[in-house]
Amino acid sequence: MQHNGIYYDGQTSQPHQAHIEVFGNSLSIYYDEKKVVWAISEIEYGSFSGKGKTMLQYAVFPHQYLEYTNDSSLAQALSGYLPKHTSGLAGRTKEYNAVLKAALMGIAIFSAIAAVIYFILLPFVASFIASKIPVSTEIALGEKFYESFIGDAEIDKEKTKLLNDFALKIDFETIYPLKFTVVKDNQVNAFALPGGNVVVFSGILDKIKSSEELAALLAHEVTHVKERHSLKGLARSLTGSLLISVIFGDMGSLGSVLASQADDIYQLGFSREMEKEADLEGLQLMYHNQLDPQGMIHLMERLHEEEQKQGSSKMLAYLNSHPMTDDRITYIRENSAGKTGTAHKELDSVWEKIENTVDNKY
Repeated sequence: MQHNGIYYDGQTSQPHQAHIEVFGNSLSIYYDEKKVVWAISEIEYGSFSGKGKTMLQYAVFPHQYLEYTNDSSLAQALSGYLPKHTSGLAGRTKEYNAVLKAALMGIAIFSAIAAVIYFILLPFVASFIASKIPVSTEIALGEKFYESFIGDAEIDKEKTKLLNDFALKIDFETIYPLKFTVVKDNQVNAFALPGGNVVVFSGILDKIKSSEELAALLAHEVTHVKERHSLKGLARSLTGSLLISVIFGDMGSLGSVLASQADDIYQLGFSREMEKEADLEGLQLMYHNQLDPQGMIHLMERLHEEEQKQGSSKMLAYLNSHPMTDDRITYIRENSAGKTGTAHKELDSVWEKIENTVDNKY
């Protein structure tokens, strides 16, 4: 029995009126005195069909097509050979699933590559860029950052002088010209800038109870300076621009790019790896100065207790740049196990003076 349909030969867009015969496992199409034979097992549904119609697809690209109405005798004849076809979106579920699967796989691959770049390659590149910046340039940049930040801040001159006197009695083993500034602010925070400036807020001094704790805080922050953590953080956030400057040896441009970020330096924060390095290298500085490393444990525990008492919202400034975790306290305690220090009368004397000014209102 012959059935009617419209045939497209895949070579042109010309439709051909055709007669179709279904016999055995093949479908014969007659058009314009020509004949083609399709193996029914290789027939697929086409992606696009008109309303009330079905489009069949055959062969490799360019595909041949056969269109017929869903109520035609050909539709009835093929119903026993072809799987049931649902029109519209539901009829293309298999195709959409395949596309979705491929898209998800592409996203997964892209995410994996991005993760490798961000967590492995980017820190390496940032460290490389930071290593190419001369210390003199870093110090000059640090002064610009310091001036930008300190502009509207209220400095506690008395405690600033005392804190610098305190720091002078500690050997930080660094070539950087260290300068410590106490800012009148109830934030429980302290942070280091490139080149040697360390800013300590009055709020964190209020929480410290011993000279060893204060020494631990300064040792931690000075390690950030020595290891150029702020510089590496800036380089990481500006890797593209900085890499071009390094490649072409344009150190003037390099300085300009970094200096443009002065307003953002305080918000950068440090990675967990940088914080751990500052903790452990800070401990080494305490050992070097024969200071009791328990001071760092007590400092961390005190800040952790404050976080639990006040809630993270009130400790947000410190937590942004110094994430307090049980892990940090644990590895500091493990590293300092069995280590002791000796009394440091000069530090204790200066600390008592600082402590006596802590209750001043600001």
